Amino acid sequence: MKKLLLCSLMLCLMTTFGQKKKNGTVYIKHPAIDVINEMYLAVNQNNLEKLGELFADDFKGINGDNINKDSEPFTKEEFINNINQWNTTNRYFSLKTGKNAYPDAVEYKDENFDKVTYVYAWEVMSGVGGKTGVKFTQPRHAQYIVNADNKIGFVRLYMNQIPFIESWRSRRALSDGKIYSNHDNINTVRKSIHALQHGNMAHFFEAFTADAKFDGLFNDWDNEELTMEEFKAMQLDFLNTYTIQSLDNIWIKYYEFESQDNHVQSWWRLTLVNKADNKKTTIPVMLIHKFNEAGKIVKSTELWNQAKL
Repeated sequence: MKKLLLCSLMLCLMTTFGQKKKNGTVYIKHPAIDVINEMYLAVNQNNLEKLGELFADDFKGINGDNINKDSEPFTKEEFINNINQWNTTNRYFSLKTGKNAYPDAVEYKDENFDKVTYVYAWEVMSGVGGKTGVKFTQPRHAQYIVNADNKIGFVRLYMNQIPFIESWRSRRALSDGKIYSNHDNINTVRKSIHALQHGNMAHFFEAFTADAKFDGLFNDWDNEELTMEEFKAMQLDFLNTYTIQSLDNIWIKYYEFESQDNHVQSWWRLTLVNKADNKKTTIPVMLIHKFNEAGKIVKSTELWNQAKL
């Protein structure tokens, strides 16, 4: 029985290995990779003359994201003009190999590809829109073919278009809802914040849902938002240390958005007195309160300089 199992295992392994067929060699260093690196340098310098030398006259470029099967490949002139557009319509434009990747050069044995070298590159495009000021950092996968003359004869590009959505939107004016100077949600915020000055925490927290979250400059960037209980404890510590002498609303608006959660944004003039040494400090405070459809606060964000205390 053991011999039968061993023979079966050996047969399976032989079958598995028998299905493999080597069709070329992958290189981490190769003259074709040097050509692609020269192209990166020329792109970043917007050296159109050098790009003209690096691309073959019969160059073809394919957008791998394009689902139109009838679309024609880019010509050499069109591709170089496209690079020029990227550089002239954006600021600080850059095309380079991704930080955690490197290009591979592949020489195939297949007679259909044995006279060219494929370079598979994982790239990053970055820049700032010259018109919109929208920053983008965008991964891109490219499949280049370098011919026997060390010229780029073909490229197929795959790129996620989603990072460019904000840039496209910012090219024209778009409305995103309504702004209210008077609203029930504004009243809710004012009543809640003024309750702090009078030390009435019940009135303060009645504006919030039980699972509301709390965040602000008191929190580190990657830390989770505080829960209701955690924020209550922090507020009590604060009020044990300071007396709120005055808390005056300077500006308040309610934003009813179409693309995100509705919120009230407000500015306050806060004057505190330290109970230990009677030192008085006046600081500006910005608050953002997100609301649900029932008119309850689901998230509070505090923005003020604690170094002033």
